[in-house]
Amino acid sequence: MEEDGAGHEGEVRYAERMFPAPIDHGVAEEDRAVSTVSSGVDTARVGGWERGRWYQGGGRVGEKAVESIVVYPPTRGLQTQGDPFEPVKIGILIDMDLGQLLADWIDATILALEDALNEGVYDRPVEIFTVDARGLPRENYRKVIAGYRRLVDAGCVVIIGPLISDNSVALRETINATGVACIGWTGAVRFSGEYCFTVANGDIPIEGRMCAGWCAQQGHTQIGFFWERGSSGSDYADFFRAAAGDEGVEIVKEVTLGPNPRHLERHLDTMRRLGAQAVVYLGYGYSTFHFARAFKALDWDPPRMMGTAFMFYSNSNAWAEGLEGWHGVDQLGEDGANPNYGAMLERFRARFGRTSANVVVALAYDSARAAVHGLANALMATPRDVRDGLERVKWLPCTNGGPGTNITFAPYDHRGYKGDFLTIRELRGGALHFRGYFRPTWPSNRSSPLLAPRP
Repeated sequence: MEEDGAGHEGEVRYAERMFPAPIDHGVAEEDRAVSTVSSGVDTARVGGWERGRWYQGGGRVGEKAVESIVVYPPTRGLQTQGDPFEPVKIGILIDMDLGQLLADWIDATILALEDALNEGVYDRPVEIFTVDARGLPRENYRKVIAGYRRLVDAGCVVIIGPLISDNSVALRETINATGVACIGWTGAVRFSGEYCFTVANGDIPIEGRMCAGWCAQQGHTQIGFFWERGSSGSDYADFFRAAAGDEGVEIVKEVTLGPNPRHLERHLDTMRRLGAQAVVYLGYGYSTFHFARAFKALDWDPPRMMGTAFMFYSNSNAWAEGLEGWHGVDQLGEDGANPNYGAMLERFRARFGRTSANVVVALAYDSARAAVHGLANALMATPRDVRDGLERVKWLPCTNGGPGTNITFAPYDHRGYKGDFLTIRELRGGALHFRGYFRPTWPSNRSSPLLAPRP
């Protein structure tokens, strides 16, 4: 007669744990949140921090992110009973070459989680799990899909990234099918769905309107227009054309660019001969270096405006040099105006011992804050509950944009940034200048006596 649980008479099989027991790294402190690393990239170990201008990335070209980082909340005198709590996983999906900016993304994420845990927003350890899976437009689209699935399989309940519009659109079906919320940085109108959220590094329709509005405000009524093929290229072009028509701006020549633009010098020369008073470019930003060479060859320095690709000035010092002379859509507010940004930078310097004040530090901080507040609002640490928790995030203070910028989500509204989250800056003389917020008014207001100058 076989015994209970026996495979054969006299044999007994015992159940083993399917998965290893959670590990306590033993680094938790009584009075403050603490992480398992001093920095989120290998540059902290091998050296090579950049010491460029304030707006450029502070990391090292070619640096690598630490794959797993655990942030522990302050213990406040509490002792865990039984096994330690397993950290809840937040994923990071790197989908592009970030140049000097990877350290600023990962370190600002660490800071955001430490700040939230210090404030008591969340009371469990949180793990940042990172995958580097670069895809479109330079590499194959399946790489970024595989990277997202790896984060899902690792147990991440919310994922920050991708950044590139093409990858975001290519991932849309995968994100919604896997049921793990994604907080992307894309401003693409085609990135949508039940699990698709953005803390966007721009907004494609608004960028087109901002560029047309800037031309009109500066008195440039005849312009040359470049846009690039891609998932958002036609959207950029459509919204810009419509806005230009509304503003009375005439496009004297329009050029569609490929990933490696050709004949820029010839196109620009034609625009100049046709009387273009300014040049507008809406695209990925990889054409920037080619534009710089063409303008120099033509000895032409026209007023010029681009979308959020302008913010590549942070990617590398060489990229910033290529953007010299451009106005562009930015996300840093007026200098000194946003107290959330200034205070965060002070904590960043104190925590990591370095100064980095570019837009990616702010984007990364705001994105991670949204993620951890979504966790805190969730009934359970499951993807569906975290998705619901994100929709409960309201008026979250932001480090990006003007002082009134906030993150607010809701059902059917997964675009987080609200308020002055887009600005205009100019890179001129190697310095980054704030040139204003985008605050359009009705044309009828221009003749209103309420807006007339007072005597």
